[in-house]
Amino acid sequence: MPSRVSSPSLSEQFYCNDSSSVSSMSSRRPLYDHFSMSCRSSTSQDCSHPNFSFPLPPSQSTSSSRGRGLRSKPSKLTLTKTLSPPQPTTRSRAASFGKRPRPHATPVVPSHDEIAFPVSYEDAWAGSRYGESIVADGRTDLDRARIFITRFIAMSSNNPWVNAELRDIITNRELCRSVAHVVWAVMHRVFGNRHADFGVTPLVQAMRFILIKANIPAEVDVCEKARQVVDFFFDPTLHRNLEPLPCEELVVYKYPVGRLRVCVVGGGPTGLASAISLAEKGGGKIEVHVWERRWVRDERTGEVGYPPNARRRDQVVTLQDSVTDLLTPKSFQALFAGRPERVWPGSANIQIRKVEDRFLKRCQDDDLRGLIHLHAEGVTREELKNGKCADFHVLLGTDGAASWVRRDYFRGYEKERGRSYALGLAFDRGSAGGLPWSQPLNMFLTLGQTRYLLNASDHDGKGYLNMQLTEDEWHKMVGVDGEPVHFGSPGCLRREDGSIPEGFTENRVFKPSEHRDSSLWKSIEDGLKLFGFKESEVNNVVRIPIVVQAVREGVQQLPLEDSRFVRRPHALVAVAGDAAMTVHFWPGRGLNSGIKAGIAFGDELVHALNRGEFAGLPLSSMKHYNDFILKLQDREHDKRSIPILNQSGTPETLDWLLKQASSVPDNVAIDWLVGAMTQIADRLEQREDWYFKPEINVEAQIRIVLRQMHSLTLREMAVSFPWPTREMAGAEVLPCRSAKPEPPETCKKAEQRLPGSASGGSNGRFEAPRFTAPTLRSKSSSPKLRNGGFMDEKQRPPMPMGHPLMAQQGMGLGPSSGSPPGSLRRSNASKRGGSISSLPVPSEFGVAEAGSMGGRQRSVSVNTPGAQGQEAGSDGGLTRLMSVKRQPNQTMLCEAMALALFGVGE
Repeated sequence: MPSRVSSPSLSEQFYCNDSSSVSSMSSRRPLYDHFSMSCRSSTSQDCSHPNFSFPLPPSQSTSSSRGRGLRSKPSKLTLTKTLSPPQPTTRSRAASFGKRPRPHATPVVPSHDEIAFPVSYEDAWAGSRYGESIVADGRTDLDRARIFITRFIAMSSNNPWVNAELRDIITNRELCRSVAHVVWAVMHRVFGNRHADFGVTPLVQAMRFILIKANIPAEVDVCEKARQVVDFFFDPTLHRNLEPLPCEELVVYKYPVGRLRVCVVGGGPTGLASAISLAEKGGGKIEVHVWERRWVRDERTGEVGYPPNARRRDQVVTLQDSVTDLLTPKSFQALFAGRPERVWPGSANIQIRKVEDRFLKRCQDDDLRGLIHLHAEGVTREELKNGKCADFHVLLGTDGAASWVRRDYFRGYEKERGRSYALGLAFDRGSAGGLPWSQPLNMFLTLGQTRYLLNASDHDGKGYLNMQLTEDEWHKMVGVDGEPVHFGSPGCLRREDGSIPEGFTENRVFKPSEHRDSSLWKSIEDGLKLFGFKESEVNNVVRIPIVVQAVREGVQQLPLEDSRFVRRPHALVAVAGDAAMTVHFWPGRGLNSGIKAGIAFGDELVHALNRGEFAGLPLSSMKHYNDFILKLQDREHDKRSIPILNQSGTPETLDWLLKQASSVPDNVAIDWLVGAMTQIADRLEQREDWYFKPEINVEAQIRIVLRQMHSLTLREMAVSFPWPTREMAGAEVLPCRSAKPEPPETCKKAEQRLPGSASGGSNGRFEAPRFTAPTLRSKSSSPKLRNGGFMDEKQRPPMPMGHPLMAQQGMGLGPSSGSPPGSLRRSNASKRGGSISSLPVPSEFGVAEAGSMGGRQRSVSVNTPGAQGQEAGSDGGLTRLMSVKRQPNQTMLCEAMALALFGVGE
């Protein structure tokens, strides 16, 4: 053991009760240089570490025989969590310091959740040798703390200003009302309420020892000053112990880690999910502050909510079971109020506004009070720099696609993958309730094309109808005043009597609705007819830019110029939800990705905090969250959004397709759509997790719905292709610490299951069935045929054979009698049973007579197999193309290849 330096006169003064006499000790010879960390070498040891030994009183022996040191780590059961009262454990450092250790000796180092002090600290506090009984001398913890600080002053005399401040604090009666008041005064007057470094100084350790011995961490829930000093001196980003450790026997305590403060900018679903995840899993060690400008605070109750006249997000989204299963039972119950609406397999539909309302209410539940703080105001970067958010360790940006957090702190780390345009019609059926068509029929109509998309709730008849737009159509999305219609200033439709709906002005009337013969309005009108809605049920109209983009890194250091009010050298900044990545909402999952990111953020932050990885606040502490964001981007972009963009999602692609649509025969278009939709119906209804009863006469219902629409609209729907679900299939990316029951240490990757697999009936992952059109049979090439003469799946050309553009270009199919199972066929209706006469057909608009549509000429023949309306000079009708084996000309092949290979530049 290191030798002790005895000073009987100093020891006598240390152990006396007269605080006035001990205040004169600053004139004594210093035993330890606090701020220079200088070390005194010992003649008995080759030790370059500071000597922490306090002088012992003359009545005690200076012998170094201490038989109480432990040679190995004690059991975790010997450590207390609440320090009530503190339970120290001694450990010998002889195996690590001093002379060369013997080969079998093992260094003993405190773990990440332990703090070590020299055993002489314990001797000094108790007034006796550690382990011996404490004399009942009537001293309070405050008396002992003042004497301890006085002794510390005597050993640290090279900084007169600090010593003067400490001396003034312990002699000031106003500041010495309690131990917490004394340490609070040191925090403000000596440290300036800020740590200049993540390292530990002897003064920090001395204050920590006083707090532990006085059991201050147990008072944090009843004393605000106790909470402040514990959070400051036991800051989770500070190192636990001095480096190197002192060269003597150690006293080890459980480290009472202070709270980690997280500032969340944006109170949407992702921000609220992040806050809930942190509060539920943090065990009281994380304090979350959420800032949202759309909220208001009720002055009477103090609760936070949305004002009645606020413009809310009415879109209906589909939440995957694989995502909602990650929520705790309380949060799951709060989200769905015990009534999830099942629509797509393995998922539930819900309005975004309901997600916001219910998560916001969950944040204010009793079990989360004090952990989540809601601020009904926004925050900008300037306000952040000026201290509006005060102190925090991590800033999380969940402020949406237009995130200023991403723009200002991740500049140069953004990448755009593609762009698309869409129209949004918000509707509310009011007293009618429900939806015009059944949800299964809505799904079949949606998946069979990509021009229109419906997300709606059958519980209340609310939702959104979307339509993909070309560049030209995008610029026509304006009000009569010429200003664009968007979420901040939406457009409206006139009522039947010509009046303006409440809350809108004349200028906000949607301009295309005033010109009913325009092609854009007819497309919108047909979209409403496709799903059975009336114009009077439309609340507003907006145009929606869809930008598929992401950050290259999900975590960065907060710039120093923005860290003036942070109480440590720096903070971290991260992004989640649309701030981290935006997706094409046709395949969707933007809200699913946001909730997964919020849960992953909570998982990884709590995991790093519990393992002590936040010491020094390195970027590596959030490495697992950053990796998760990058994997999630790869899954949702490359496997979902990009296939839609490549197929028909970009304005350029869609414009090219719609130009080709004018030459597609009407009956070819409707047969293609009916075939695709009935095939989708067949496959969906065969799934084990299909929620609905089988639909009767699906093909007849689909044909009746399509007959109400304009001819050109049907052609445009046909050339837009069914959903590319084959390209979208793949393993899910989930937050592994919430998704798997194994301990975090053994969690190497997220639980991954293939959608639509044999075991995927109840795994909560949905893959819409892939439409399999018949493949081309060529006379010039003779691959090995099977399944009634159709090629192997691997030999399929990029463009689906049988697509109306292929038929239009002379690349038709062979006779329909040779169609394999699952190909286009009219026998689907008879296979399902029933007849059209007994069908409860969609009749919201009735079935229009031929030629009654006006504008575009509609010519739909439900039963005639031959092609009609073929332009003069073309390569021949559909009937001939399906019966004559001949090669298409070069022009047709070039156009087909151009369509098949048209992609999005990465």
